[in-house]
Amino acid sequence: MLPDGLRYSPRVSSLIVARAVCYRCDKPQAMCLCARIPRVDNRTPVLVLQHPRERLHPIGTARFARLGLCRSRVEVAWNAGLREDVAPSWVEPGTALLYPVAGARELAQLSPDERPRRLLVLDGTWHTAASLYRDKRWLRDLPHVRLSPAAPSRYRLRREPLPDCLSTIEAIVGALRLLEPELLGLDALLGAFDAMIDEQLTHALRRAGPRRVRVRRPEALRRLPEAITEGFERIVLVYAESIPVPAAAAGVAEALDRPARALVQVSAEALGTGARRQWHLLPATREPPSALMLAYMQLGAEDFTRPLELPAFRAEWGAFLQAAAAQPIVAAWNHSTLQLLAGAEASLPAQLVLKSAYRGRCGAQRATLEDVVAAEGLCPAPNALRGRAAQRIASAVAVAHYLRALSRS
Repeated sequence: MLPDGLRYSPRVSSLIVARAVCYRCDKPQAMCLCARIPRVDNRTPVLVLQHPRERLHPIGTARFARLGLCRSRVEVAWNAGLREDVAPSWVEPGTALLYPVAGARELAQLSPDERPRRLLVLDGTWHTAASLYRDKRWLRDLPHVRLSPAAPSRYRLRREPLPDCLSTIEAIVGALRLLEPELLGLDALLGAFDAMIDEQLTHALRRAGPRRVRVRRPEALRRLPEAITEGFERIVLVYAESIPVPAAAAGVAEALDRPARALVQVSAEALGTGARRQWHLLPATREPPSALMLAYMQLGAEDFTRPLELPAFRAEWGAFLQAAAAQPIVAAWNHSTLQLLAGAEASLPAQLVLKSAYRGRCGAQRATLEDVVAAEGLCPAPNALRGRAAQRIASAVAVAHYLRALSRS
């Protein structure tokens, strides 16, 4: 039993005074940023290569890019410290590195033809960012661009090494203002950033009494989020299938420069009740998926004889979450399913990425859900769901139970 008023923290290997956490922005719910961060419809995709130490930092700024930019992607460098000569597949042609090193060209001075089609930004302290640049040799093969800010950083919570050094989100906003001067919402994005800083400083000044008690967590619980250790019965695991559609017809944000995608199937299992549901949706094109896509999803044309419209799906999805738990946590193996649901404006009260939870606890670099199931010797239980989603949900459920078992061992 834990002492009264203490619980396990999702971010640190300690016991601390209890406080609820938003799993979407990873801030305490009392300081949740989600409602303040606007959605900015940027044309230029932004890639963030993040040092693992920065992933759950309470005052990190990459969360503003992840939550606020329609075309953004945050990749954690799980193998930080290891030399890497070949660029990952998600680094596409036309990507430039925004990093102030010798030889980097001033972004403001580039002609329209020279401007990058994508931006890559390093996220971490200046020391960890420099170590990423040192070890990821493929970064040196990218065109390098830099900014010359007219004012010093507004990031008063961390000390910058030089006057022209900026936080991650400030650098991204500065670059987008040059590349897309007509882009709306950037001021509001920085406003949310300023609000986080002000609240953090105010909280530090007003904090009364002794500092929060920190007790070393047991080894089995270290680096596991609270959703696994304490909120397991509230988890709803979800998996989504989608098809590419023209952006104008999709009604959802494009991810990077890839074609827009629309939901066609959503499958879910509530870990607390064992309830399962599956929805087949009418795509934005109002035509069923092609024979090729049906084969990939392991579905048939009969699955789309009476597909749901998006508004009907949102209503049924919300009702399923309400029946699952009073404060449900929507979990998926990776970010893509959660992004599809967010793009379809489906309810996402709290979120958990199972892949991040597994990597944070086990430190493994396994790329796929199937790799994890095989490596850990898991045996996913069969279910009555349809298509490829049945195995994906079963595997994700097995990984969730595996992580919970680690916390209890």
